[in-house]
Amino acid sequence: MKKHIYYILVCIVAAGFSACNFLDKDPDDRATINNISQVRKLLSTAYSTADFAWICEFSSDNVVDNNSEDGSWTRYNLSVYKGEVDNEAFTWQPPVSASSNDGDSPVSIWSRAYKAIATANHALEAIDTLVARGSTDNFDECRSEAYLCRAYNHFVLANVFCMAYRDSALSELDLGVPYMKVPEKVVYSNADRGTLTQLYANIEADLLEGLKHVSDNYDQPKYHFNKQAAYAFAARFYLYKREYDKVIEYATMALGSNPMSCMRTSFWTGTYATSEAILFGFSNSTSPSNFLLTATYSTFYRSLSGRYACNRQASKSTVYGDGPTWSKYNFHPCYSKTSSLRTYNSDYGLFFLHTGEYFEYTDKVAGIGYVHNVNPTFTAEETLLCRAEAYVMKKDYGNALADLKVWDDSRKVGSTDDFDELTGNLIESYYNRLPSVKGTQLTKTTMLNCDKMCPDWVIDTKQFLWLNCVLHFRRLETIHEGLRWFDIKRYGIEVRHKQGLEPEMILAWNDPRRAIQIPATVIEAGMQANPTALPDDGKKETTAITDYHKDNNEE
Repeated sequence: MKKHIYYILVCIVAAGFSACNFLDKDPDDRATINNISQVRKLLSTAYSTADFAWICEFSSDNVVDNNSEDGSWTRYNLSVYKGEVDNEAFTWQPPVSASSNDGDSPVSIWSRAYKAIATANHALEAIDTLVARGSTDNFDECRSEAYLCRAYNHFVLANVFCMAYRDSALSELDLGVPYMKVPEKVVYSNADRGTLTQLYANIEADLLEGLKHVSDNYDQPKYHFNKQAAYAFAARFYLYKREYDKVIEYATMALGSNPMSCMRTSFWTGTYATSEAILFGFSNSTSPSNFLLTATYSTFYRSLSGRYACNRQASKSTVYGDGPTWSKYNFHPCYSKTSSLRTYNSDYGLFFLHTGEYFEYTDKVAGIGYVHNVNPTFTAEETLLCRAEAYVMKKDYGNALADLKVWDDSRKVGSTDDFDELTGNLIESYYNRLPSVKGTQLTKTTMLNCDKMCPDWVIDTKQFLWLNCVLHFRRLETIHEGLRWFDIKRYGIEVRHKQGLEPEMILAWNDPRRAIQIPATVIEAGMQANPTALPDDGKKETTAITDYHKDNNEE
Protein backbone atom coordinates (compact mmCIF):
# COMPACT_ATOMS: atom_id res chain seq x y z
CA MET A 1 0.00 0.00 0.00
CA LYS A 2 1.27 3.44 -0.86
CA LYS A 3 -0.16 5.12 2.19
CA HIS A 4 1.18 4.45 5.64
CA ILE A 5 -1.10 2.42 7.86
CA TYR A 6 0.50 2.78 11.21
CA TYR A 7 -1.70 4.62 13.64
CA ILE A 8 -4.50 2.09 13.50
CA LEU A 9 -1.91 -0.58 14.26
CA VAL A 10 -0.85 1.43 17.26
CA CYS A 11 -4.39 1.50 18.57
CA ILE A 12 -5.02 -2.19 17.86
CA VAL A 13 -1.85 -3.27 19.61
CA ALA A 14 -2.44 -0.89 22.51
CA ALA A 15 -6.00 -2.12 22.95
CA GLY A 16 -4.68 -5.61 23.47
CA PHE A 17 -2.82 -4.67 26.62
CA SER A 18 -4.65 -5.37 29.83
CA ALA A 19 -5.33 -2.23 31.81
CA CYS A 20 -5.02 -2.02 35.56
CA ASN A 21 -5.12 0.65 38.20
CA PHE A 22 -1.54 1.03 39.38
CA LEU A 23 -0.28 3.97 41.42
CA ASP A 24 -2.41 6.90 40.29
CA LYS A 25 -3.35 5.58 36.85
CA ASP A 26 -7.02 6.19 36.16
CA PRO A 27 -9.39 4.75 33.54
CA ASP A 28 -9.49 6.43 30.17
CA ASP A 29 -12.61 8.62 30.14
CA ARG A 30 -12.18 10.10 26.70
CA ALA A 31 -15.68 9.00 25.60
CA THR A 32 -17.37 11.21 28.20
CA ILE A 33 -15.16 14.22 28.81
CA ASN A 34 -17.41 16.93 30.16
CA ASN A 35 -15.25 18.79 32.66
CA ILE A 36 -11.73 19.59 33.76
CA SER A 37 -11.64 16.70 36.23
CA GLN A 38 -12.16 14.22 33.43
CA VAL A 39 -9.47 15.89 31.33
CA ARG A 40 -7.05 15.43 34.20
CA LYS A 41 -8.02 11.77 34.52
CA LEU A 42 -7.45 11.31 30.82
CA LEU A 43 -4.00 12.91 31.03
CA SER A 44 -2.96 10.48 33.76
CA THR A 45 -2.83 7.87 30.95
CA ALA A 46 -0.64 10.02 28.68
CA TYR A 47 2.51 8.38 30.06
CA SER A 48 3.78 5.32 28.23
CA THR A 49 3.90 2.03 30.12
CA ALA A 50 6.61 0.59 27.85
CA ASP A 51 10.23 0.44 29.00
CA PHE A 52 13.15 1.22 26.69
CA ALA A 53 15.82 0.09 29.20
CA TRP A 54 16.14 -3.50 27.92
CA ILE A 55 16.72 -2.76 24.23
CA CYS A 56 19.01 0.18 25.02
CA GLU A 57 21.11 -1.59 27.66
CA PHE A 58 21.51 -4.70 25.48
CA SER A 59 22.66 -2.47 22.62
CA SER A 60 25.18 -0.62 24.80
CA ASP A 61 28.49 -1.41 26.46
CA ASN A 62 26.75 -2.09 29.80
CA VAL A 63 26.05 -5.72 28.86
CA VAL A 64 28.33 -8.59 27.83
CA ASP A 65 27.75 -12.17 26.69
CA ASN A 66 28.76 -14.63 29.42
CA ASN A 67 28.92 -17.35 26.79
CA SER A 68 31.92 -15.66 25.20
CA GLU A 69 35.35 -16.15 26.74
CA ASP A 70 36.56 -13.48 29.13
CA GLY A 71 40.26 -13.32 28.18
CA SER A 72 41.20 -16.23 30.45
CA TRP A 73 39.01 -18.73 28.59
CA THR A 74 36.24 -18.68 31.15
CA ARG A 75 32.89 -18.99 29.43
CA TYR A 76 29.48 -20.43 30.23
CA ASN A 77 26.62 -22.17 28.49
CA LEU A 78 23.76 -20.07 29.81
CA SER A 79 20.32 -19.59 28.33
CA VAL A 80 18.51 -16.36 27.49
CA TYR A 81 15.39 -15.21 29.31
CA LYS A 82 13.40 -13.60 26.51
CA GLY A 83 14.46 -16.07 23.84
CA GLU A 84 15.96 -15.25 20.45
CA VAL A 85 15.13 -11.56 20.79
CA ASP A 86 17.86 -11.26 23.47
CA ASN A 87 20.37 -12.46 20.88
CA GLU A 88 18.97 -10.06 18.28
CA ALA A 89 19.21 -7.08 20.60
CA PHE A 90 22.78 -7.84 21.66
CA THR A 91 23.96 -8.21 18.06
CA TRP A 92 22.10 -5.09 16.83
CA GLN A 93 19.77 -7.06 14.57
CA PRO A 94 16.17 -6.01 13.94
CA PRO A 95 14.29 -7.47 16.94
CA VAL A 96 11.84 -9.44 14.78
CA SER A 97 11.31 -12.05 17.49
CA ALA A 98 10.00 -9.49 19.97
CA SER A 99 6.52 -10.07 21.33
CA SER A 100 3.98 -7.28 21.18
CA ASN A 101 2.91 -8.32 24.69
CA ASP A 102 6.39 -7.70 26.08
CA GLY A 103 6.57 -4.25 27.65
CA ASP A 104 10.29 -4.08 26.84
CA SER A 105 9.95 -4.77 23.12
CA PRO A 106 10.39 -2.14 20.41
CA VAL A 107 6.83 -2.73 19.23
CA SER A 108 5.62 -1.87 22.73
CA ILE A 109 7.86 1.19 22.92
CA TRP A 110 6.44 2.35 19.59
CA SER A 111 2.78 1.50 20.14
CA ARG A 112 2.51 2.64 23.73
CA ALA A 113 4.30 5.91 23.01
CA TYR A 114 1.85 6.66 20.22
CA LYS A 115 -1.04 5.60 22.46
CA ALA A 116 0.17 8.12 25.06
CA ILE A 117 0.52 10.74 22.32
CA ALA A 118 -3.00 9.99 21.13
CA THR A 119 -4.24 10.47 24.68
CA ALA A 120 -2.54 13.87 24.89
CA ASN A 121 -4.07 14.85 21.56
CA HIS A 122 -7.54 13.76 22.67
CA ALA A 123 -7.10 15.82 25.82
CA LEU A 124 -6.15 18.90 23.81
CA GLU A 125 -9.11 18.35 21.50
CA ALA A 126 -11.45 17.91 24.47
CA ILE A 127 -10.16 21.14 26.01
CA ASP A 128 -10.84 23.05 22.79
CA THR A 129 -14.33 21.56 22.64
CA LEU A 130 -15.12 22.45 26.24
CA VAL A 131 -13.84 26.00 25.79
CA ALA A 132 -15.93 26.38 22.64
CA ARG A 133 -18.97 25.24 24.63
CA GLY A 134 -18.37 28.06 27.11
CA SER A 135 -16.57 26.26 29.93
CA THR A 136 -15.20 28.71 32.48
CA ASP A 137 -12.56 26.26 33.79
CA ASN A 138 -8.92 27.26 33.46
CA PHE A 139 -7.31 24.55 31.32
CA ASP A 140 -3.81 26.11 31.15
CA GLU A 141 -2.23 23.49 33.43
CA CYS A 142 -3.91 20.65 31.55
CA ARG A 143 -2.71 22.02 28.23
CA SER A 144 0.84 22.20 29.58
CA GLU A 145 0.78 18.59 30.74
CA ALA A 146 -0.62 17.44 27.39
CA TYR A 147 2.07 19.29 25.43
CA LEU A 148 4.84 17.98 27.69
CA CYS A 149 3.58 14.39 27.40
CA ARG A 150 3.33 14.70 23.63
CA ALA A 151 6.82 16.15 23.43
CA TYR A 152 8.43 13.60 25.73
CA ASN A 153 6.90 10.55 24.05
CA HIS A 154 8.12 11.77 20.67
CA PHE A 155 11.53 12.44 22.26
CA VAL A 156 11.74 8.81 23.39
CA LEU A 157 10.75 7.60 19.93
CA ALA A 158 13.40 9.86 18.40
CA ASN A 159 16.19 8.54 20.57
CA VAL A 160 15.23 4.88 20.24
CA PHE A 161 14.26 4.65 16.57
CA CYS A 162 16.33 7.43 14.97
CA MET A 163 19.99 8.29 14.65
CA ALA A 164 21.44 10.81 17.10
CA TYR A 165 20.69 14.47 16.50
CA ARG A 166 23.74 16.23 15.04
CA ASP A 167 22.65 19.69 13.93
CA SER A 168 19.78 21.22 11.99
CA ALA A 169 21.50 20.74 8.62
CA LEU A 170 22.97 17.25 9.06
CA SER A 171 19.89 15.85 10.78
CA GLU A 172 17.84 16.78 7.71
CA LEU A 173 19.56 13.74 6.19
CA ASP A 174 18.22 11.36 8.86
CA LEU A 175 14.74 9.90 9.21
CA GLY A 176 12.48 11.07 12.01
CA VAL A 177 9.24 9.49 13.15
CA PRO A 178 5.71 10.78 12.45
CA TYR A 179 4.81 13.69 14.71
CA MET A 180 1.17 13.35 15.66
CA LYS A 181 -0.51 16.65 16.58
CA VAL A 182 -4.17 15.70 16.20
CA PRO A 183 -6.16 12.54 17.00
CA GLU A 184 -6.32 10.21 14.03
CA LYS A 185 -9.85 9.77 12.71
CA VAL A 186 -9.18 7.61 9.64
CA VAL A 187 -7.65 4.19 9.10
CA TYR A 188 -5.20 5.35 6.44
CA SER A 189 -2.82 8.15 7.32
CA ASN A 190 -0.83 10.29 4.91
CA ALA A 191 1.76 11.15 7.56
CA ASP A 192 5.32 10.17 6.79
CA ARG A 193 8.38 10.01 9.00
CA GLY A 194 9.81 13.39 8.09
CA THR A 195 13.36 14.27 9.05
CA LEU A 196 15.06 14.23 12.42
CA THR A 197 15.45 18.01 12.23
CA GLN A 198 11.71 18.42 11.77
CA LEU A 199 11.06 16.00 14.61
CA TYR A 200 13.27 17.93 17.04
CA ALA A 201 11.70 21.23 15.97
CA ASN A 202 8.23 19.85 16.75
CA ILE A 203 9.39 18.46 20.10
CA GLU A 204 10.88 21.83 21.01
CA ALA A 205 7.71 23.70 20.06
CA ASP A 206 5.59 21.43 22.27
CA LEU A 207 8.15 21.55 25.09
CA LEU A 208 8.14 25.34 25.16
CA GLU A 209 4.35 25.43 24.99
CA GLY A 210 4.20 22.99 27.87
CA LEU A 211 6.57 25.03 30.01
CA LYS A 212 4.33 28.10 29.87
CA HIS A 213 1.88 26.96 32.54
CA VAL A 214 3.59 23.91 34.05
CA SER A 215 2.30 23.25 37.53
CA ASP A 216 2.75 21.16 40.67
CA ASN A 217 -1.02 21.00 41.11
CA TYR A 218 -1.46 17.20 41.15
CA ASP A 219 -2.62 14.72 43.74
CA GLN A 220 0.59 12.77 43.10
CA PRO A 221 2.93 15.26 41.41
CA LYS A 222 5.88 12.87 41.07
CA TYR A 223 3.85 10.81 38.56
CA HIS A 224 3.11 13.83 36.37
CA PHE A 225 5.11 16.53 34.60
CA ASN A 226 5.52 18.82 37.58
CA LYS A 227 7.79 21.88 37.39
CA GLN A 228 11.06 20.16 38.29
CA ALA A 229 10.36 17.27 35.90
CA ALA A 230 9.50 19.65 33.06
CA TYR A 231 12.65 21.72 33.60
CA ALA A 232 14.74 18.53 33.80
CA PHE A 233 13.22 17.36 30.50
CA ALA A 234 14.10 20.70 28.94
CA ALA A 235 17.68 20.41 30.23
CA ARG A 236 18.07 16.92 28.74
CA PHE A 237 16.46 17.93 25.44
CA TYR A 238 18.77 20.91 24.97
CA LEU A 239 21.78 18.84 26.00
CA TYR A 240 21.03 16.41 23.18
CA LYS A 241 20.46 19.40 20.89
CA ARG A 242 23.75 20.94 22.08
CA GLU A 243 22.30 24.29 23.16
CA TYR A 244 24.29 24.59 26.37
CA ASP A 245 23.09 27.93 27.73
CA LYS A 246 19.55 26.56 27.77
CA VAL A 247 20.73 23.37 29.47
CA ILE A 248 22.21 25.46 32.27
CA GLU A 249 19.13 27.67 32.50
CA TYR A 250 16.60 24.85 32.81
CA ALA A 251 18.77 22.58 34.96
CA THR A 252 19.22 25.45 37.40
CA MET A 253 15.46 25.98 37.49
CA ALA A 254 15.00 22.30 38.33
CA LEU A 255 17.77 22.09 40.92
CA GLY A 256 17.39 25.40 42.70
CA SER A 257 20.16 27.18 44.57
CA ASN A 258 21.24 24.16 46.63
CA PRO A 259 21.58 21.06 44.44
CA MET A 260 22.95 18.98 47.29
CA SER A 261 19.55 19.17 48.97
CA CYS A 262 18.09 17.31 45.96
CA MET A 263 20.57 14.43 46.02
CA ARG A 264 19.57 10.99 47.29
CA THR A 265 22.27 11.03 49.99
CA SER A 266 19.94 9.52 52.58
CA PHE A 267 19.39 6.53 50.30
CA TRP A 268 23.10 5.79 50.07
CA THR A 269 23.57 6.06 53.84
CA GLY A 270 20.54 3.91 54.67
CA THR A 271 20.37 0.23 55.50
CA TYR A 272 17.82 -2.12 54.00
CA ALA A 273 16.57 -5.49 55.20
CA THR A 274 14.98 -6.62 51.93
CA SER A 275 15.28 -6.01 48.22
CA GLU A 276 11.78 -4.53 48.27
CA ALA A 277 12.97 -1.95 50.80
CA ILE A 278 15.82 -0.98 48.46
CA LEU A 279 13.41 -0.56 45.57
CA PHE A 280 11.02 1.50 47.60
CA GLY A 281 13.86 3.61 48.98
CA PHE A 282 15.14 4.45 45.51
CA SER A 283 11.83 5.03 43.73
CA ASN A 284 10.07 6.68 46.65
CA SER A 285 7.90 9.58 45.57
CA THR A 286 8.94 11.50 48.68
CA SER A 287 12.60 11.52 47.64
CA PRO A 288 13.69 15.02 46.60
CA SER A 289 15.87 13.37 43.95
CA ASN A 290 12.97 11.89 41.99
CA PHE A 291 11.45 14.54 39.75
CA LEU A 292 9.31 12.20 37.62
CA LEU A 293 8.48 8.54 38.19
CA THR A 294 6.82 6.38 35.55
CA ALA A 295 5.31 2.94 35.97
CA THR A 296 6.08 0.44 33.21
CA TYR A 297 5.50 -3.21 32.46
CA SER A 298 8.93 -4.81 32.30
CA THR A 299 10.80 -8.06 32.89
CA PHE A 300 14.15 -6.50 32.00
CA TYR A 301 15.84 -7.54 35.25
CA ARG A 302 15.10 -11.19 34.57
CA SER A 303 17.28 -10.93 31.47
CA LEU A 304 20.34 -9.79 33.46
CA SER A 305 21.03 -12.99 35.40
CA GLY A 306 21.93 -15.38 32.63
CA ARG A 307 23.69 -15.28 29.31
CA TYR A 308 23.68 -11.49 28.98
CA ALA A 309 24.61 -9.44 32.01
CA CYS A 310 26.54 -6.51 33.41
CA ASN A 311 29.71 -8.54 33.93
CA ARG A 312 33.45 -8.46 33.25
CA GLN A 313 34.53 -5.13 31.74
CA ALA A 314 30.97 -3.84 31.66
CA SER A 315 30.71 -4.21 35.44
CA LYS A 316 34.24 -2.93 36.01
CA SER A 317 33.34 0.20 34.08
CA THR A 318 30.17 0.69 36.11
CA VAL A 319 28.92 -0.77 39.40
CA TYR A 320 31.99 -2.89 40.16
CA GLY A 321 34.77 -0.52 39.18
CA ASP A 322 36.90 2.18 40.72
CA GLY A 323 36.75 5.90 40.03
CA PRO A 324 38.73 9.10 40.48
CA THR A 325 37.86 9.59 44.16
CA TRP A 326 37.24 5.97 45.13
CA SER A 327 40.38 4.43 43.61
CA LYS A 328 41.11 2.65 46.90
CA TYR A 329 38.04 0.45 46.33
CA ASN A 330 37.18 -2.26 43.82
CA PHE A 331 33.72 -0.73 43.61
CA HIS A 332 32.04 2.34 45.03
CA PRO A 333 31.24 1.83 48.73
CA CYS A 334 27.79 3.37 48.30
CA TYR A 335 26.64 0.14 46.67
CA SER A 336 27.97 -1.96 49.54
CA LYS A 337 26.30 0.28 52.10
CA THR A 338 22.87 -0.32 50.63
CA SER A 339 23.57 -4.03 49.98
CA SER A 340 22.08 -3.33 46.59
CA LEU A 341 24.29 -5.32 44.26
CA ARG A 342 22.27 -8.35 43.28
CA THR A 343 22.48 -11.27 40.91
CA TYR A 344 21.46 -14.90 40.73
CA ASN A 345 25.12 -15.93 40.58
CA SER A 346 27.88 -13.36 41.03
CA ASP A 347 30.03 -15.14 38.44
CA TYR A 348 27.43 -14.23 35.85
CA GLY A 349 27.39 -10.54 36.67
CA LEU A 350 26.01 -7.90 38.99
CA PHE A 351 23.25 -5.37 38.77
CA PHE A 352 22.23 -2.45 40.91
CA LEU A 353 18.76 -3.17 42.23
CA HIS A 354 17.11 0.22 41.89
CA THR A 355 14.36 -0.10 39.30
CA GLY A 356 13.47 -3.73 39.81
CA GLU A 357 10.10 -5.40 39.87
CA TYR A 358 6.91 -4.66 41.74
CA PHE A 359 4.53 -7.56 41.13
CA GLU A 360 0.82 -6.81 41.05
CA TYR A 361 -1.23 -9.95 41.49
CA THR A 362 -4.44 -10.30 39.57
CA ASP A 363 -4.89 -13.83 40.92
CA LYS A 364 -2.77 -14.72 43.95
CA VAL A 365 -3.92 -18.32 43.94
CA ALA A 366 -2.80 -18.81 40.36
CA GLY A 367 0.27 -16.62 40.96
CA ILE A 368 -0.37 -14.42 37.94
CA GLY A 369 -0.42 -10.69 37.45
CA TYR A 370 1.59 -7.78 36.09
CA VAL A 371 5.29 -7.05 36.48
CA HIS A 372 5.80 -3.33 37.08
CA ASN A 373 8.91 -1.22 37.23
CA VAL A 374 8.80 2.23 38.75
CA ASN A 375 11.41 4.16 36.82
CA PRO A 376 13.12 7.39 37.88
CA THR A 377 12.53 9.05 34.50
CA PHE A 378 13.98 12.39 35.59
CA THR A 379 16.17 12.83 38.65
CA ALA A 380 18.18 15.58 40.29
CA GLU A 381 21.43 13.67 39.77
CA GLU A 382 20.99 13.18 36.03
CA THR A 383 19.89 16.80 35.64
CA LEU A 384 22.95 17.95 37.58
CA LEU A 385 25.19 15.95 35.24
CA CYS A 386 23.43 17.49 32.24
CA ARG A 387 24.45 20.89 33.58
CA ALA A 388 28.00 19.74 34.35
CA GLU A 389 28.36 18.54 30.75
CA ALA A 390 27.06 21.85 29.44
CA TYR A 391 29.62 23.71 31.57
CA VAL A 392 32.41 21.51 30.18
CA MET A 393 31.29 22.25 26.63
CA LYS A 394 31.43 25.96 27.48
CA LYS A 395 34.87 25.43 29.10
CA ASP A 396 33.52 26.71 32.40
CA TYR A 397 35.50 24.21 34.45
CA GLY A 398 34.92 25.90 37.78
CA ASN A 399 31.16 25.42 37.63
CA ALA A 400 31.58 21.98 36.05
CA LEU A 401 33.75 20.91 38.98
CA ALA A 402 31.23 22.29 41.47
CA ASP A 403 28.46 20.15 39.96
CA LEU A 404 30.62 17.05 39.67
CA LYS A 405 31.64 17.45 43.31
CA VAL A 406 28.01 17.62 44.42
CA TRP A 407 27.32 14.34 42.65
CA ASP A 408 30.51 12.74 43.98
CA ASP A 409 30.12 13.99 47.56
CA SER A 410 26.51 12.84 47.74
CA ARG A 411 27.62 9.23 47.27
CA LYS A 412 30.39 9.23 49.87
CA VAL A 413 29.41 6.91 52.69
CA GLY A 414 31.41 5.68 55.64
CA SER A 415 34.75 7.27 56.46
CA THR A 416 35.48 10.16 54.14
CA ASP A 417 39.20 9.57 54.77
CA ASP A 418 38.98 6.71 52.29
CA PHE A 419 37.94 9.05 49.48
CA ASP A 420 40.03 11.52 47.52
CA GLU A 421 38.80 15.05 47.01
CA LEU A 422 37.56 15.64 43.49
CA THR A 423 39.67 18.32 41.83
CA GLY A 424 40.37 19.40 38.29
CA ASN A 425 43.88 17.93 38.47
CA LEU A 426 42.51 14.61 39.70
CA ILE A 427 39.96 14.48 36.87
CA GLU A 428 42.60 15.17 34.25
CA SER A 429 45.15 12.72 35.68
CA TYR A 430 42.64 9.91 36.20
CA TYR A 431 41.07 10.09 32.74
CA ASN A 432 44.38 10.72 30.97
CA ARG A 433 45.46 7.15 31.64
CA LEU A 434 45.53 4.86 28.66
CA PRO A 435 42.51 2.56 28.78
CA SER A 436 43.32 -0.85 30.16
CA VAL A 437 42.33 -3.63 27.80
CA LYS A 438 41.06 -7.02 28.90
CA GLY A 439 39.58 -9.17 26.22
CA THR A 440 37.89 -6.77 23.85
CA GLN A 441 36.41 -4.10 26.11
CA LEU A 442 37.91 -0.72 27.00
CA THR A 443 37.48 0.76 30.45
CA LYS A 444 36.94 4.27 31.78
CA THR A 445 38.45 6.51 29.08
CA THR A 446 36.39 6.36 25.92
CA MET A 447 36.98 7.65 22.41
CA LEU A 448 34.53 10.37 21.43
CA ASN A 449 33.78 11.03 17.77
CA CYS A 450 32.38 14.52 18.10
CA ASP A 451 34.05 15.95 15.01
CA LYS A 452 32.91 12.96 12.96
CA MET A 453 29.36 13.40 14.16
CA CYS A 454 29.45 17.08 13.23
CA PRO A 455 32.51 18.78 11.63
CA ASP A 456 32.21 21.93 13.72
CA TRP A 457 31.87 20.00 16.98
CA VAL A 458 35.52 20.03 17.96
CA ILE A 459 36.68 19.38 21.51
CA ASP A 460 40.18 19.93 22.86
CA THR A 461 42.17 17.59 25.09
CA LYS A 462 41.01 19.15 28.35
CA GLN A 463 37.37 18.94 27.33
CA PHE A 464 37.93 15.34 26.26
CA LEU A 465 39.18 14.37 29.72
CA TRP A 466 36.44 16.24 31.57
CA LEU A 467 33.75 14.82 29.29
CA ASN A 468 35.00 11.35 30.10
CA CYS A 469 34.47 12.12 33.77
CA VAL A 470 30.95 13.37 33.12
CA LEU A 471 30.10 10.37 30.94
CA HIS A 472 31.56 7.98 33.52
CA PHE A 473 29.42 9.55 36.26
CA ARG A 474 26.39 9.50 33.94
CA ARG A 475 27.02 5.84 33.19
CA LEU A 476 26.99 5.04 36.89
CA GLU A 477 24.00 7.25 37.59
CA THR A 478 21.82 5.80 34.82
CA ILE A 479 22.93 2.16 34.93
CA HIS A 480 20.13 -0.21 33.81
CA GLU A 481 17.95 2.74 32.72
CA GLY A 482 18.93 2.81 29.02
CA LEU A 483 20.34 6.35 28.94
CA ARG A 484 23.90 5.10 28.41
CA TRP A 485 22.81 4.06 24.90
CA PHE A 486 21.65 7.59 24.16
CA ASP A 487 25.02 8.94 25.36
CA ILE A 488 26.80 6.42 23.12
CA LYS A 489 24.75 7.55 20.14
CA ARG A 490 25.12 11.29 20.63
CA TYR A 491 28.92 11.09 21.11
CA GLY A 492 29.50 8.47 18.42
CA ILE A 493 31.10 6.13 20.95
CA GLU A 494 32.13 2.84 19.39
CA VAL A 495 30.65 -0.30 20.95
CA ARG A 496 32.21 -3.75 20.79
CA HIS A 497 30.26 -6.93 21.44
CA LYS A 498 31.50 -10.49 21.40
CA GLN A 499 28.86 -13.18 21.14
CA GLY A 500 29.86 -16.75 21.96
CA LEU A 501 32.89 -17.82 19.99
CA GLU A 502 32.08 -15.55 17.06
CA PRO A 503 34.50 -12.76 16.05
CA GLU A 504 34.12 -9.49 17.85
CA MET A 505 31.48 -7.16 16.39
CA ILE A 506 32.10 -3.43 16.24
CA LEU A 507 29.37 -0.81 16.00
CA ALA A 508 31.02 2.20 14.39
CA TRP A 509 30.07 5.78 15.21
CA ASN A 510 27.98 6.11 12.03
CA ASP A 511 26.51 2.60 11.83
CA PRO A 512 22.81 2.94 10.89
CA ARG A 513 21.96 0.15 13.34
CA ARG A 514 22.30 2.76 16.09
CA ALA A 515 18.71 3.54 15.17
CA ILE A 516 16.67 0.58 16.44
CA GLN A 517 14.57 -0.78 13.61
CA ILE A 518 10.91 0.27 13.75
CA PRO A 519 8.38 -2.58 14.31
CA ALA A 520 7.97 -5.06 11.49
CA THR A 521 4.18 -4.65 11.50
CA VAL A 522 4.58 -0.95 10.82
CA ILE A 523 7.05 -1.59 8.00
CA GLU A 524 4.69 -4.18 6.49
CA ALA A 525 1.93 -1.58 6.61
CA GLY A 526 3.99 0.69 4.36
CA MET A 527 6.16 2.87 6.57
CA GLN A 528 9.75 3.47 5.49
CA ALA A 529 12.14 1.26 7.45
CA ASN A 530 15.40 2.42 8.95
CA PRO A 531 18.36 1.80 6.63
CA THR A 532 20.51 -1.14 7.66
CA ALA A 533 23.40 -1.03 5.17
CA LEU A 534 26.73 -0.60 6.89
CA PRO A 535 28.84 2.41 5.89
CA ASP A 536 32.02 1.78 3.95
CA ASP A 537 34.12 2.35 7.07
CA GLY A 538 31.78 0.46 9.33
CA LYS A 539 34.31 -2.24 10.13
CA LYS A 540 37.29 0.01 10.68
CA GLU A 541 38.62 -0.14 14.19
CA THR A 542 39.90 2.67 16.34
CA THR A 543 42.41 2.08 19.07
CA ALA A 544 42.75 3.81 22.40
CA ILE A 545 43.10 7.38 23.54
CA THR A 546 46.37 7.66 21.65
CA ASP A 547 44.37 7.96 18.42
CA TYR A 548 42.76 11.08 19.77
CA HIS A 549 46.09 12.73 20.45
CA LYS A 550 47.46 11.68 17.06
CA ASP A 551 44.42 13.11 15.28
CA ASN A 552 45.04 16.40 17.06
CA ASN A 553 48.81 16.40 16.45
CA GLU A 554 49.49 15.92 20.16
CA GLU A 555 51.89 13.67 21.96
